[in-house]
Amino acid sequence: MKLIKFIILDGIMVALLLAGCASPPERVLSQKAPAYATLPNGHDPLNPDQVSHLYATLTLGSGEAVIRNRERKRGHPLNLLSLSGGGQNGAFSAGFLAGWRESGQRPEFDIVGGVSTGALLATHALLGTPADDASLEEMYTQITKKNIYRDRNIFSLAFGADSLSDTTPLRALIAKHITAETLERVAAAYDDNRLLLVGTTNVDYSQTWIWNMTLIAKDGNLKLYREVLLASASFPIVFPPVEIDGHLFIDGAARSNVVIPGMGLTERPKPPLYGPGNVYLIANGRLKNPPEALRRAIGDVAATTVSVMMDQSMLTALTRSYVGAQLLGYNFKIVAIPDSVNVGKDPLAFDPKQMRAAFDAGRALGKQPDPWSTVPPNLGDIPTWALEAIKERRY
Repeated sequence: MKLIKFIILDGIMVALLLAGCASPPERVLSQKAPAYATLPNGHDPLNPDQVSHLYATLTLGSGEAVIRNRERKRGHPLNLLSLSGGGQNGAFSAGFLAGWRESGQRPEFDIVGGVSTGALLATHALLGTPADDASLEEMYTQITKKNIYRDRNIFSLAFGADSLSDTTPLRALIAKHITAETLERVAAAYDDNRLLLVGTTNVDYSQTWIWNMTLIAKDGNLKLYREVLLASASFPIVFPPVEIDGHLFIDGAARSNVVIPGMGLTERPKPPLYGPGNVYLIANGRLKNPPEALRRAIGDVAATTVSVMMDQSMLTALTRSYVGAQLLGYNFKIVAIPDSVNVGKDPLAFDPKQMRAAFDAGRALGKQPDPWSTVPPNLGDIPTWALEAIKERRY
């Protein structure tokens, strides 16, 4: 909340200063086709009416739907995991994954998708060893704001900066936990027909791009792998955008707060080959916020408005994911931070106390026999009968 107030007030000051300063150089719209990314529906970002060449890669040239192809290759119903955005609240997912493994109930994931902080979690979630869980615990409980970003000074902001902060520390954190050895392990998962997908927002084209991280790993492109993770976690305005092949990317959650692997379908899928699999979604936030009287000050009004917009984006993504899971013939399971856990209102605070609280709550919840909800929260945006019809698959 304080950070969002800072963004607004500082933005006003910078706007006044920039009036007398040189403008940044113009950019040319990149026409370079992505080698590793598609739109969420599996189409080519630069030719949205055409199926991407990567779709054929994902289906190994079979022409069938991605999920059905993976079922055939893996020989069982799939376990899909999606990790949402949420900044420091990613500590909840880190804790939940650890507790879930300790309970003995956590499956090996066939496909993992992540956005924003979920993208930073996704690699180790796919790999899934106790050492990977320990790496996530370190990433989300042994850091502070200084390990993620540095505030720019007023002179940098006045003379052409593209963000309020510098994410050099986050680059270093990603490099520490995503090594050449990590990449080799992700490449091995590709050989085993498992997938890791990450969502980013291309602000030049106003599109969500879904990156096949396992294919990037298979090709040994460590630099690009790290850049995509950084791009997916680059909160707009606060963090600088990331340029890849002339395209400019920001936080994947700017357009979609979750990526449900396998939703990119060119046609309605046939029934599951081996019966229903599972779509697990870990939401790094609360699904409901208690009512609270808003103080009528510009900072409070602006910050709360942004929070409401982000919450609505999350709920829309959850509902879309629920519908997608039903269309696949899969079980939908969701878990989120309990209302009783104090994680604050600023996801970019990176407060050690709040992150530890989120991690511990996630770990405790992950150890429970059945911590999942099977429908998204209905706050009045969708008719109850519609959700019931979807649940009973009357379509």
